[in-house]
Amino acid sequence: ELGTKTTWADGNLLLNATLFHQTYEDFQLNSFLGTSFVVRSIPEVVSKGIDTEVLWQATRGLMVQGGVTYADTRYGDSIPGGDFVAPTGALYKLPGSRVSFAPYWSSSASVTYDYPFAGDLLARFNLGAKYMSEYNTGSDLDVEKVQEGFTVVNARIGIGKQNRNWMVELWALNLTDEDYVQVGFDAPLQNVSPAPNNPFNSFNGFLGAPRTYGMTLRILY
Repeated sequence: ELGTKTTWADGNLLLNATLFHQTYEDFQLNSFLGTSFVVRSIPEVVSKGIDTEVLWQATRGLMVQGGVTYADTRYGDSIPGGDFVAPTGALYKLPGSRVSFAPYWSSSASVTYDYPFAGDLLARFNLGAKYMSEYNTGSDLDVEKVQEGFTVVNARIGIGKQNRNWMVELWALNLTDEDYVQVGFDAPLQNVSPAPNNPFNSFNGFLGAPRTYGMTLRILY
Protein backbone atom coordinates (compact mmCIF):
# COMPACT_ATOMS: atom_id res chain seq x y z
CA GLU A 1 0.00 0.00 0.00
CA LEU A 2 1.02 3.60 -0.63
CA GLY A 3 -1.20 6.26 0.84
CA THR A 4 -1.53 9.86 1.86
CA LYS A 5 -3.67 11.63 4.47
CA THR A 6 -4.13 15.37 4.16
CA THR A 7 -5.89 18.05 6.22
CA TRP A 8 -7.24 21.32 4.84
CA ALA A 9 -9.38 24.29 5.87
CA ASP A 10 -8.06 24.46 9.45
CA GLY A 11 -8.76 20.77 10.00
CA ASN A 12 -12.34 20.83 8.71
CA LEU A 13 -11.54 18.99 5.46
CA LEU A 14 -9.76 15.63 5.25
CA LEU A 15 -8.71 14.11 1.94
CA ASN A 16 -7.18 10.62 1.98
CA ALA A 17 -6.10 8.28 -0.80
CA THR A 18 -4.43 4.86 -0.95
CA LEU A 19 -2.96 2.88 -3.82
CA PHE A 20 -2.96 -0.85 -3.13
CA HIS A 21 -1.73 -4.09 -4.66
CA GLN A 22 -2.64 -7.30 -2.84
CA THR A 23 -1.83 -10.91 -3.71
CA TYR A 24 -3.66 -13.80 -2.07
CA GLU A 25 -2.30 -17.34 -2.25
CA ASP A 26 -4.42 -20.52 -2.02
CA PHE A 27 -7.71 -18.61 -2.20
CA GLN A 28 -10.55 -20.91 -1.09
CA LEU A 29 -13.56 -20.87 -3.42
CA ASN A 30 -16.85 -22.45 -2.31
CA SER A 31 -19.11 -23.25 -5.28
CA PHE A 32 -22.57 -24.75 -5.58
CA LEU A 33 -22.87 -26.72 -8.80
CA GLY A 34 -26.57 -27.58 -8.68
CA THR A 35 -26.22 -30.81 -6.74
CA SER A 36 -23.49 -30.21 -4.17
CA PHE A 37 -21.02 -27.73 -2.73
CA VAL A 38 -17.39 -28.04 -3.77
CA VAL A 39 -14.38 -26.20 -2.39
CA ARG A 40 -11.52 -25.45 -4.74
CA SER A 41 -8.18 -23.84 -3.96
CA ILE A 42 -7.20 -21.05 -6.37
CA PRO A 43 -3.38 -20.65 -6.42
CA GLU A 44 -3.49 -16.86 -6.75
CA VAL A 45 -5.85 -13.89 -6.63
CA VAL A 46 -4.57 -10.36 -7.27
CA SER A 47 -6.38 -7.14 -6.34
CA LYS A 48 -5.10 -3.68 -7.27
CA GLY A 49 -6.59 -0.22 -7.35
CA ILE A 50 -7.12 3.01 -5.45
CA ASP A 51 -9.24 3.97 -2.45
CA THR A 52 -10.17 7.61 -1.77
CA GLU A 53 -12.01 9.26 1.10
CA VAL A 54 -13.22 12.75 1.99
CA LEU A 55 -14.61 14.10 5.28
CA TRP A 56 -15.81 17.71 5.38
CA GLN A 57 -17.16 19.58 8.38
CA ALA A 58 -18.91 22.11 6.17
CA THR A 59 -20.49 24.13 8.99
CA ARG A 60 -21.16 23.54 12.64
CA GLY A 61 -23.45 20.52 12.75
CA LEU A 62 -23.11 19.65 9.05
CA MET A 63 -20.82 16.74 8.13
CA VAL A 64 -20.31 15.44 4.59
CA GLN A 65 -18.55 12.13 3.98
CA GLY A 66 -17.76 10.26 0.80
CA GLY A 67 -15.47 7.72 -0.75
CA VAL A 68 -14.70 6.12 -4.10
CA THR A 69 -12.85 2.85 -4.68
CA TYR A 70 -11.59 1.38 -7.92
CA ALA A 71 -10.42 -2.23 -7.68
CA ASP A 72 -9.47 -4.78 -10.33
CA THR A 73 -9.56 -8.16 -8.60
CA ARG A 74 -8.78 -11.23 -10.70
CA TYR A 75 -8.04 -14.91 -10.47
CA GLY A 76 -4.62 -16.00 -11.64
CA ASP A 77 -4.14 -17.63 -15.04
CA SER A 78 -3.15 -21.04 -13.66
CA ILE A 79 -5.50 -24.03 -14.08
CA PRO A 80 -5.52 -25.97 -10.79
CA GLY A 81 -7.67 -28.90 -11.93
CA GLY A 82 -10.16 -30.38 -14.35
CA ASP A 83 -12.98 -28.12 -13.16
CA PHE A 84 -11.10 -25.18 -14.68
CA VAL A 85 -10.57 -26.66 -18.17
CA ALA A 86 -12.84 -25.54 -21.04
CA PRO A 87 -15.34 -26.49 -22.24
CA THR A 88 -16.47 -29.18 -19.81
CA GLY A 89 -15.16 -27.85 -16.51
CA ALA A 90 -17.82 -26.14 -14.39
CA LEU A 91 -15.34 -23.39 -13.41
CA TYR A 92 -13.53 -22.95 -16.72
CA LYS A 93 -14.38 -19.23 -16.89
CA LEU A 94 -12.37 -18.39 -13.77
CA PRO A 95 -8.68 -18.33 -14.86
CA GLY A 96 -7.72 -14.72 -15.59
CA SER A 97 -11.26 -13.41 -14.98
CA ARG A 98 -12.57 -10.88 -12.49
CA VAL A 99 -13.52 -12.40 -9.14
CA SER A 100 -17.18 -12.81 -8.19
CA PHE A 101 -18.71 -10.02 -6.05
CA ALA A 102 -15.85 -7.69 -7.07
CA PRO A 103 -17.14 -4.56 -8.85
CA TYR A 104 -14.67 -2.27 -10.54
CA TRP A 105 -16.23 0.76 -8.86
CA SER A 106 -17.84 1.27 -5.49
CA SER A 107 -18.65 4.52 -3.75
CA SER A 108 -20.51 5.88 -0.77
CA ALA A 109 -21.68 9.28 0.38
CA SER A 110 -23.57 10.63 3.36
CA VAL A 111 -24.74 13.93 4.80
CA THR A 112 -25.43 14.37 8.52
CA TYR A 113 -26.88 17.50 10.07
CA ASP A 114 -27.32 18.11 13.82
CA TYR A 115 -29.59 20.98 14.82
CA PRO A 116 -29.91 21.98 18.49
CA PHE A 117 -33.19 23.56 19.52
CA ALA A 118 -35.43 24.23 22.54
CA GLY A 119 -32.47 24.58 24.89
CA ASP A 120 -31.30 20.99 25.35
CA LEU A 121 -32.86 19.07 22.46
CA LEU A 122 -31.16 17.93 19.26
CA ALA A 123 -32.56 17.06 15.84
CA ARG A 124 -30.43 14.85 13.61
CA PHE A 125 -30.88 14.22 9.89
CA ASN A 126 -28.86 11.69 7.91
CA LEU A 127 -29.02 10.68 4.26
CA GLY A 128 -26.59 8.12 2.83
CA ALA A 129 -26.13 6.14 -0.36
CA LYS A 130 -23.88 3.35 -1.60
CA TYR A 131 -23.21 2.55 -5.26
CA MET A 132 -21.70 -0.60 -6.75
CA SER A 133 -20.96 -1.09 -10.43
CA GLU A 134 -21.66 -4.31 -12.32
CA TYR A 135 -20.36 -7.59 -10.88
CA ASN A 136 -21.03 -11.31 -11.14
CA THR A 137 -22.94 -12.94 -8.27
CA GLY A 138 -22.06 -16.54 -9.15
CA SER A 139 -18.90 -18.42 -8.20
CA ASP A 140 -18.83 -19.98 -11.70
CA LEU A 141 -19.15 -16.55 -13.44
CA ASP A 142 -22.09 -17.61 -15.61
CA VAL A 143 -23.29 -14.58 -17.59
CA GLU A 144 -26.89 -14.88 -16.41
CA LYS A 145 -25.70 -14.20 -12.84
CA VAL A 146 -24.38 -10.71 -13.61
CA GLN A 147 -25.81 -7.97 -11.38
CA GLU A 148 -26.03 -4.57 -13.05
CA GLY A 149 -24.83 -1.51 -11.17
CA PHE A 150 -27.18 -0.24 -8.45
CA THR A 151 -27.49 2.30 -5.64
CA VAL A 152 -28.97 1.77 -2.17
CA VAL A 153 -30.19 4.85 -0.27
CA ASN A 154 -30.75 4.98 3.51
CA ALA A 155 -32.25 7.81 5.58
CA ARG A 156 -32.64 8.56 9.29
CA ILE A 157 -34.31 11.38 11.29
CA GLY A 158 -33.98 11.63 15.05
CA ILE A 159 -34.91 13.87 17.99
CA GLY A 160 -33.37 13.57 21.44
CA LYS A 161 -31.37 15.15 24.22
CA GLN A 162 -28.15 16.92 23.34
CA ASN A 163 -26.32 14.83 25.97
CA ARG A 164 -27.53 11.71 24.08
CA ASN A 165 -29.37 10.29 27.11
CA TRP A 166 -32.26 9.44 24.81
CA MET A 167 -33.18 9.73 21.16
CA VAL A 168 -36.14 8.68 18.99
CA GLU A 169 -35.29 7.89 15.37
CA LEU A 170 -37.35 7.23 12.26
CA TRP A 171 -35.34 5.34 9.66
CA ALA A 172 -35.63 3.76 6.23
CA LEU A 173 -33.25 1.30 4.56
CA ASN A 174 -33.18 0.89 0.78
CA LEU A 175 -35.43 3.91 0.53
CA THR A 176 -35.95 3.58 -3.24
CA ASP A 177 -36.76 -0.16 -2.95
CA GLU A 178 -33.92 -1.17 -5.28
CA ASP A 179 -33.99 -4.78 -6.52
CA TYR A 180 -30.60 -6.51 -6.63
CA VAL A 181 -29.18 -10.01 -6.31
CA GLN A 182 -26.66 -10.71 -3.55
CA VAL A 183 -25.79 -14.29 -4.53
CA GLY A 184 -26.67 -16.27 -7.67
CA PHE A 185 -26.38 -20.05 -7.82
CA ASP A 186 -27.45 -23.01 -9.96
CA ALA A 187 -30.96 -24.23 -9.15
CA PRO A 188 -30.84 -27.56 -7.27
CA LEU A 189 -31.59 -30.48 -9.62
CA GLN A 190 -33.31 -28.23 -12.17
CA ASN A 191 -30.68 -27.98 -14.89
CA VAL A 192 -31.95 -29.16 -18.25
CA SER A 193 -28.47 -30.25 -19.27
CA PRO A 194 -25.56 -31.68 -17.29
CA ALA A 195 -23.18 -29.53 -19.33
CA PRO A 196 -21.80 -26.62 -17.27
CA ASN A 197 -22.67 -23.05 -18.21
CA ASN A 198 -25.61 -24.11 -20.37
CA PRO A 199 -27.60 -20.88 -20.98
CA PHE A 200 -30.87 -22.80 -20.62
CA ASN A 201 -30.07 -24.07 -17.13
CA SER A 202 -32.03 -22.61 -14.22
CA PHE A 203 -30.50 -20.52 -11.47
CA ASN A 204 -31.71 -19.01 -8.22
CA GLY A 205 -30.63 -15.97 -6.23
CA PHE A 206 -30.77 -14.41 -2.80
CA LEU A 207 -32.11 -10.87 -3.17
CA GLY A 208 -31.00 -7.87 -1.17
CA ALA A 209 -33.35 -6.59 1.52
CA PRO A 210 -36.29 -4.56 0.15
CA ARG A 211 -37.33 -1.16 1.50
CA THR A 212 -37.52 -1.43 5.28
CA TYR A 213 -38.58 1.27 7.71
CA GLY A 214 -39.17 1.62 11.41
CA MET A 215 -38.64 3.58 14.61
CA THR A 216 -35.94 3.16 17.25
CA LEU A 217 -35.84 4.49 20.82
CA ARG A 218 -32.36 4.75 22.37
CA ILE A 219 -31.99 5.29 26.13
CA LEU A 220 -28.70 5.47 28.03
CA TYR A 221 -28.67 4.90 31.77
